[in-house]
Amino acid sequence: MEGFTPIDMTVLIVYISLIAWIGSRFGKDQHSPEDYFLGGRKIPGWAIGLSVMATQASAITFIGAPGWGFEGGLERLVTFLNVPLAMIVLILVFVPVFHRAGIYSIYELLERRFGPATRTLSALLFLIARGLATGVVLYAPALVLSVVTGWSVNLTIIIMAVLAISYTVLGGMSAVIWTDVIQMFVLWLGALMSIFLLVTSLPGGWSDVLTFGAQSGMFNAIDLSFDPSVTYSLWAGLLGGLFLHVAYFGTDQSQIQRVLSSPSVLDAQRSLLIGGYLLIPQMLLFLFIGVILATYYQQHGLTPPEDLNELLPRYVVNAFPTGMAGLVIAGVFAAAMSSLDSALNSLSAVTVRDFYSRYIRQGASDTHYLKASRLATVFWGLYATLFAFFAGNLGPVIEAVNQIGSWFYGALLGTFLLAIFSHRSNARGAVAGLITGMLAVWSVSSLLEVSWLYNNTIGVVVSVSVGYLVSLTSAAPRAEQLSDVIIEETAPDMQAVLAARSANAPEIGREARLTRRRCIGLLVWFVVMLGLLALLQRWANG
Repeated sequence: MEGFTPIDMTVLIVYISLIAWIGSRFGKDQHSPEDYFLGGRKIPGWAIGLSVMATQASAITFIGAPGWGFEGGLERLVTFLNVPLAMIVLILVFVPVFHRAGIYSIYELLERRFGPATRTLSALLFLIARGLATGVVLYAPALVLSVVTGWSVNLTIIIMAVLAISYTVLGGMSAVIWTDVIQMFVLWLGALMSIFLLVTSLPGGWSDVLTFGAQSGMFNAIDLSFDPSVTYSLWAGLLGGLFLHVAYFGTDQSQIQRVLSSPSVLDAQRSLLIGGYLLIPQMLLFLFIGVILATYYQQHGLTPPEDLNELLPRYVVNAFPTGMAGLVIAGVFAAAMSSLDSALNSLSAVTVRDFYSRYIRQGASDTHYLKASRLATVFWGLYATLFAFFAGNLGPVIEAVNQIGSWFYGALLGTFLLAIFSHRSNARGAVAGLITGMLAVWSVSSLLEVSWLYNNTIGVVVSVSVGYLVSLTSAAPRAEQLSDVIIEETAPDMQAVLAARSANAPEIGREARLTRRRCIGLLVWFVVMLGLLALLQRWANG
């Protein structure tokens, strides 16, 4: 096949139109900011979990991870190996605190604990980091569309921006989650179809892939080097990656906002379990596409494109049967929309909840804030569009997004840990720790050769340490500042907590046992995944 045929384009247009129509249907039932941002807190955990998975399997992963696999095999899987451990932390610490607080924006929690300055600074950092990352997310599908159609990347960025902004303005969080559920299956179908057609095009099938991968060292996923400059060592992945994903899933509004839309703590846990179990296999799937593509290019004596982000789209357009190419590219757009809609919705939520309703228009009606939320969505869509024009200079898109986050996430996570675990930390310490943590990350990144994965660890350690020590130089927080923020075991209203527990002991005991089983299951899954990778590496080197 040569090029993207009219049939393929028809498949793509029909799919995009169907998703946009489904999303717009949810918009008709929105009457308040809570409906728009949290879906009325009525969305089941399994749907939220699939939505999170769809966002993780974004267009960035769809086109970026095969480039990773083509270039380095499975070495970068260690970045995601820690996800089950990160989900355990979220289930035990962050989900109960956030749900008990009953908040829209997680940065509201920081105001209760530390005052308005900390909330404003943290929310501003989120807007900057997520706004920039959303530009990269927008660039990824625009690049695919450019490869498919032959149009300029700038033109396709504008086209994608118009589609994404319109879709998100209409839909709100309910549309984000339920359309993500659909798009999750389309995306996996596209990935599995890519693997099937690639493998069947090789004379020896899977045997060729395994032989080439073993001979090329592509299955060496576990690097035990203690050198901090080794980007993808096991220790960088476990230590740095753990803090990255706890911060990403726990303190990034674009991720935790969906968890807040669940009706209960157990439903919120269920949504995180899906990601904890499926994210590693999903990343392995996309990395293996890269390994298979490397085998294909080697057998056919082909020269890969200069930009490895174009690797899979070019193969799809040139090798897939008519109609199937359209479906796979629809999978890329499915991934793109699932990332863009959630990011724009969360950026709008923080803008309206943390800034507009506090500093510009206080006490307005729900109708007014709903209108403001949609206008904020448009603004952030335009912001992301401007940054997307420059995203092509950042290298592999999946790594670009993670590196942008690593500048901020560690310090922000440290601030939340101080809020939740420390009686003594106060506003002065929180702000000092947050700023010092970011400066430490930027200093280490500039002066030393250290894996960017450690940026998050550095940010957390410096933020917590400086924050606590500076807090000792001023008065301790008032008791009411700790209520509903500090974890229950150290809460000042402990007598009320104990009384409530006594009255509901059977139910609380059941929930505690279920939570414990879920965390043990995730821990076992982590050990199993690590063991399987070690066995694969041993076989490849044997």
